[in-house]
Amino acid sequence: MNLVPLRRLQSLFSAVFLAAGTLFLASCGGGGASSPPTAAGELQLLPGAGSLYAGVPYTFNIVGGRRPYLVTSSELTLVNVNMTIDGNTFTVIANNPGVIDANLQPGEVPRRSFNIEVRDGNGATTSNEFSVIQNFVTGYSVSYGNTCTAPATGAPPDGCSGTDSIVLLDPIFNGVLFGNREFQFDKVRGDFQFVPEPPGINPQLVNTLRVRTDHQGFATARIRVAVGAPTQLATYKVTDITTGATSEFVFLILQQAPSGVITVLPGSAITFTGPSAGACGFGSSDQYVFDGTPPYTITPPAGVSVTPLILTENGSRFTITVGQGFPVTACPSGSVIVRDSQGRITSVSVTSVPGTSSIPITIAPSPLQTLTCAANTTQAAVVGGVAQLQVVSTHPRVQATISGNVLSVLRIGSGDGAIIYPTTATLVITDGASVLSVNVTVPANCP
Repeated sequence: MNLVPLRRLQSLFSAVFLAAGTLFLASCGGGGASSPPTAAGELQLLPGAGSLYAGVPYTFNIVGGRRPYLVTSSELTLVNVNMTIDGNTFTVIANNPGVIDANLQPGEVPRRSFNIEVRDGNGATTSNEFSVIQNFVTGYSVSYGNTCTAPATGAPPDGCSGTDSIVLLDPIFNGVLFGNREFQFDKVRGDFQFVPEPPGINPQLVNTLRVRTDHQGFATARIRVAVGAPTQLATYKVTDITTGATSEFVFLILQQAPSGVITVLPGSAITFTGPSAGACGFGSSDQYVFDGTPPYTITPPAGVSVTPLILTENGSRFTITVGQGFPVTACPSGSVIVRDSQGRITSVSVTSVPGTSSIPITIAPSPLQTLTCAANTTQAAVVGGVAQLQVVSTHPRVQATISGNVLSVLRIGSGDGAIIYPTTATLVITDGASVLSVNVTVPANCP
């Protein structure tokens, strides 16, 4: 028998089976071509430690291990966590602790400790310790800043009449300061109000003011005490908007004259002199106010006008005016009072006086036309003197008036019968300083 072809066939089958075996091993990941799956890593809860404030959400992260995770708290009344999650994060909100840890050192923040434990799907566990700090206002510290003059004895005042005081509020949350927390100030009693910021020149004062703490945890409020407020104990209330916790504070207001002066230029005294002895002085004067604290309020005396009556800026101008037409027996005089927003006062003395010269009074035509019984009127122009000329007739049947610079004379009455009146009427014309007598002829009687 020839065995050569059979041996060749066996060799071919052996090669095919060897190749197939190699292919199977490669497809099953065996041999040198295999690689192990990526390891999940050690189970961890992050952060590993820390403090929580009651009422504030906190998010934790779970890394490593295998899902799902069972998360539990050792203090369910403090942090109510007992759940299974299929993710890697969870959020908790702690309650205010009613009991704090024992053996705390002096000065330590009161807190309550607890544990959060995480168990993964393989049974691995990890546990971290945390603490919860109470989150409500447990105390305030307030201080005041102002420009008040300290008394010779005793504590300096928290505020004084006519000035502003800055209240610095330091709210303590169990030893912790919180930024961006809202508080409300309410006036309870006293001669003061709150000033919204920025105060501006003439701000709208309020009895209720809301403020927020800055990033350091401090809040400020501006108090404005009324001008002339007497020495007193005033009260305001502070409310924590988040919790509703309130506290009342009493502060001392001291009555005192404001420091500094107001300056009015060009001078503190003005005199207006009339053009003649029969006329009061009149005119206008511009004045400028400096120093003090605007706005300024101006109050003139009777017979004197001022514009404007309120000035909003340092260095502003106001005009003092005395008009014409006052009788020389009542020329205006008095003080223009200037008061600033802090109660500082200065004044400008204003005086109106008659002149010293006289202007003669004359009429034209002169003499006046003779009057008749026909009730006719004769007229003449009055020249000289000053305004407010007056005329008086000495004759019972002669009436005389002056309108502007025109003199009108009239014979009145009829049926005099046997009554004989003087045939000459005397008219006395005066401006208060000069006098002119004028005679006019009239009938003795009229039918």
